Amino acid sequence: MTKGSDELQPMVFLLETFRELVGPEAAGVDPWIERLKGLEAAGVLRVAVAGTVKSGKSTLVNALVGQDILKRGAGIITSLVTRVRPGPEPRAFLRLKGWAEVNREITDAALLLAAGHDGRSLDLRSDADRRRIRAALADLGERVLAEGGSFDRNVALLRAYLDGYERIRPWLAEEPRTLELGSDRFAEHREFAGDDALAVYVDDLVLELPDAGLPPGTELGDCQGYDSPNPRHREKVQAYLMGAHAILYVVSSRVGIRQADLRFVRDIKALGLLDATRFVLNADLGEHPTAEDLADIRDRVAAELAPLAGEVEVPVVSALRGLLSARQAGGAALERKEELLLALWEESPAKALDGFGSFRDGVFRTLAEGRSREVERTVRSALRSAAGALKARVESALAVARQETDRLKAEQDTLARARQEVEASLGAFEKAVQAAAAEVREQAFRRVDRVFHPSGGDLALSFLDKVRAIPAPRVETSGDRRRFHREMARVFQEMKASFQALKVEELNPRAVEAIRAVWAEASGALREAARGPAELLTRNVEAYNREAERLGLPVTPFSPPELDPSIGRRVIPLPSAVTYAGGEHPADRMLALAAQWTRKAASGWARRLVGRGGRKGFAEGMLADWAEAVRETLLEEARSNLLHYNEQVKYQVVGRNLDALADAWIAAYRELAQAAVQDLSTLERAVDRRRGEKVDLIPRLEGIREALEPLAA
Repeated sequence: MTKGSDELQPMVFLLETFRELVGPEAAGVDPWIERLKGLEAAGVLRVAVAGTVKSGKSTLVNALVGQDILKRGAGIITSLVTRVRPGPEPRAFLRLKGWAEVNREITDAALLLAAGHDGRSLDLRSDADRRRIRAALADLGERVLAEGGSFDRNVALLRAYLDGYERIRPWLAEEPRTLELGSDRFAEHREFAGDDALAVYVDDLVLELPDAGLPPGTELGDCQGYDSPNPRHREKVQAYLMGAHAILYVVSSRVGIRQADLRFVRDIKALGLLDATRFVLNADLGEHPTAEDLADIRDRVAAELAPLAGEVEVPVVSALRGLLSARQAGGAALERKEELLLALWEESPAKALDGFGSFRDGVFRTLAEGRSREVERTVRSALRSAAGALKARVESALAVARQETDRLKAEQDTLARARQEVEASLGAFEKAVQAAAAEVREQAFRRVDRVFHPSGGDLALSFLDKVRAIPAPRVETSGDRRRFHREMARVFQEMKASFQALKVEELNPRAVEAIRAVWAEASGALREAARGPAELLTRNVEAYNREAERLGLPVTPFSPPELDPSIGRRVIPLPSAVTYAGGEHPADRMLALAAQWTRKAASGWARRLVGRGGRKGFAEGMLADWAEAVRETLLEEARSNLLHYNEQVKYQVVGRNLDALADAWIAAYRELAQAAVQDLSTLERAVDRRRGEKVDLIPRLEGIREALEPLAA
């Protein structure tokens, strides 16, 4: 637990003790008790470990936690972010896909190969459908698979689903579910993460580890799959990066910067995350004969990153050496090969550049400092305010209990009027902020429409133009009917992949940038609209404090809270991952289109049972028409996607976060105002009642005051 969250329970105890002593009405601390009981410690602070395939991401995560827990060298047909957190014992939580999601994926991958001819989606639980998929894959043959392109990823995906079906079937349900593996089964998570036949069924994986060195409330995310030819995998990694507080980007010293790295870094920059990214060179010490050779590679990596990332420092680490050394130091038995590697590296001149120890310390220090800032923002500020409010009330109760306030009774009306002024201005402030939020919301909604609405939004129209320009792949036609259907499937898969790539690579970054601009404008407008009522409330609280001080009462200083525009800044949904609240899903439209064209093609072949040349000409024309039909369907999907996203941004992002921002600001001012003003007459009646009950108030109140000192500091 962090310092701030450790202090929550004692603070609540003191508030409840005071409430019990003088009664709930006189104490006036119920809002604080409710606030602190409902206050969670700051959310998980995430560090994403990113990079291209075989760069050493998993090895680096293993080295940072000093345990060989993540399987290294996983494939790229799946996309899985494995999240490592501290915990009391080894546990794994696997979020498994539901059958609905699995069947949608296999239907999409097998469209026009084994699905769609009859307009029906596939169900992997059906023996007949599994036979259809196997027959279609066998019919493709090795020559087709060697051609590359969309068949590679879709065939690999279908084979993985088939291969893992019998093993995973008992665990899956219609809806997604979470499978927990306790310490006795913890090692089984490696099968799910490292075996594509099981990994395709997993949507999320969280590992909890004791003795990992991670500060409480932090998380390392091993981001796999950005190299995948499937744009949906890059979308999943993008979504995790958007929620991360920092990114460690790993480059392998064996290959340096590749085109895939440049594309990845370009995407990070477009998403506005470059400032949070730190680059690191993972060195294979056996590959570099001298320290100078490794230094040259480090400098070259920095130079190649410079056009995108500017001048960056690239520390050198040997993640595998760090991991093996940590395991050896912890008493783990190394394999003979691992022992020889460590001995060899000890003799390597390149070892001089290995800064893993200081790098690890720096990462953990960053995590601890970031966590501390989060706790300070969400917990410590509330604790200090609650402690200050309770201290003022305890001091007043002590003054009453010691019968030091007789001289104040004649002037209580003056203090009561000042309190009423504060309460009235607080009500006016709340109404003004709520009205301003409603007006700003409408303005922001119109701004969102001008960006995302498919009927006229600037970004929407630009994206639709790009969809119209998606080229049809080059096709090979012949008189062979089986080849014709295979080409239809390839046209669909290649154009659909181009469409998904457009969403991930172009639409996502531009959408994030646009939403940030809308949010900055909306939060600024809310701040400006509420400025006047906030100043009036502040003046009235200050007037009350002056009156209270004149009468010798303790006063809680009033510092107006700042509007926190960070609400809504980071959690931005990606348009490529838009969800459909209802109605027809795009996959259903594709199934209907496939069934329609299957019937059309069958009718055409039946009328052209004459010469091969006639069949070939028919096939060319049909494939060209089919490509145009696919393009129109993709356009329809794009419009639907943009329309849903437009509404989602308005109501789930801008509207919801404006309400949260207004509520947070109102709550902050209410807490400060309630901490400042006290109902002295009610407190006097409560003290008299407790004195009549023979309760010795003064020692108990003094005990509360003493316990408050460190919390109020």
